[in-house]
Amino acid sequence: MIRDMKKERIKECCASCRYKAIGNDGSRVCQLMQIVVKQQMKCPKWDMAEGLANMGHSQGRIKRREYLVFVFEVRMQGCDDTLDTLRKRFEAETGLSPFVIH
Repeated sequence: MIRDMKKERIKECCASCRYKAIGNDGSRVCQLMQIVVKQQMKCPKWDMAEGLANMGHSQGRIKRREYLVFVFEVRMQGCDDTLDTLRKRFEAETGLSPFVIH
């Protein structure tokens, strides 16, 4: 077991590896070795998958539903503003913070 940035335990195996891919037939394939692998296998080239390595980067800030709906609706209208700009716009228009816990 290895720990991520938030000290959560991650099992070192093909299931948590960044080089894992899914073949055309649905089998798990190692992109480095080009072989079909089992979930519990682990090779010396194992590297934590990016999604697992980045867990917890939001620092536990839970966003309001209203903010998420606002961002979705603005994006659907074709707006390409940054999230920081959208956050400031949401705060100005609603008077609310986008986060449930400040």
